[in-house]
Amino acid sequence: MVRPPLPSLARPLVFGLAFWAIALVAIEAQVISGRFVSEFHIYAEATWAWWRGAEIYEDGINGFLYLPSSAVLFTPWAYLPPLLGDALWRLSLLAVCWWGVARLCRLLAPADCPGAGWQRLFGVALLAALPIGVVDLRGAQTEFLMLGLMLAGLADVAEGRWRRAAFLLVLAGAFKPQALALVMLAFALWPRLRLSLALWLAAALALPLAHWDPGYALGEYGQLVRKTMSSANPGGGVWHDFANGLATLGLPLDLMAQTVIRALAGIAVLILARGAVSRLAPPKAAAAVAALMVTYLLLFNPRTVLGHFGDMALVAGALAGWEFHVRRNRALGWLLVLLCFALTTHVWTRGLHVATATWFKPLLACGFGLYVVVRWAPSRPDAGRQDATQDTHGESLAIQG
Repeated sequence: MVRPPLPSLARPLVFGLAFWAIALVAIEAQVISGRFVSEFHIYAEATWAWWRGAEIYEDGINGFLYLPSSAVLFTPWAYLPPLLGDALWRLSLLAVCWWGVARLCRLLAPADCPGAGWQRLFGVALLAALPIGVVDLRGAQTEFLMLGLMLAGLADVAEGRWRRAAFLLVLAGAFKPQALALVMLAFALWPRLRLSLALWLAAALALPLAHWDPGYALGEYGQLVRKTMSSANPGGGVWHDFANGLATLGLPLDLMAQTVIRALAGIAVLILARGAVSRLAPPKAAAAVAALMVTYLLLFNPRTVLGHFGDMALVAGALAGWEFHVRRNRALGWLLVLLCFALTTHVWTRGLHVATATWFKPLLACGFGLYVVVRWAPSRPDAGRQDATQDTHGESLAIQG
């Protein structure tokens, strides 16, 4: 009996899911054999300390760097047997991340265009992001969880599901505080989100006070401030933000100059995002905000590490699928795919890794940001209408193809 071939839309997705599944199994085999220890133990130890009433924020720039709510939310995984907890935590990260990226692809794919289904875009995203994405998957940091919740929240915004959007965006911040930058941006961009965001944010901050010792829980917020102040400027090392990249190239900036640049970049993101929301259709506006925010967090978070670039690769991969199958611009599609693969220079040769450490990946993030600004940020009041016209043309090409 001859099996029917896979539908063309499903092929990239099947290959992408299969390769990620193989990577997941290989990583778990390393963990079980004891050859690798993930970040899981950091979250678990903080949760154990939390419920004992012990200090969760150690001295120095490393350790647990999240809100107290993160320690509370991690409880279901922390009290499982270590290997099982590690495996289920990593699987949870991947599931939420895939959910968010799939919803981004649904925003990008025209519903009535059979040649550009969201499955094909999702498959391109998975394949393009795999080489760098396994770094973050291996470490089991909360980065993928944060990305998935942010993308799902923005998809809900595009679909007018305001309350659930607010919940998902705040939940992302409750797990990882960097996502609070998107919460603040969403508060500024969408008035209908503001009340729900405020209520959910208050609930997230109040959640730790349900501890058996509320005084201890309140004191941990003070310790969080101390920890943030000591770790927000980690100095040189393995960080891949714009400041350390410039320092590596012999252009060091003092802390005040870095702060001013970060603030100006935040204002620029706000202006660009406001233009996208006011001039583009909601699905495209949400996708543009997602790409802008991912780029901003990579470049201006002083603690950006190698694995965080998996976020950019997944979003860039989704946009590459959009270029391939919706806009029919293969040149830009392949450029985005090559950008994703260029993020893996650390595994090519040791000499290349040493030569490009800390500055090359921020440069790639700048290139992706430039693409987003030029390709996605509307510059004219009628850009949204022109985009809709182009999409109609693109859809007709897809149908013909």
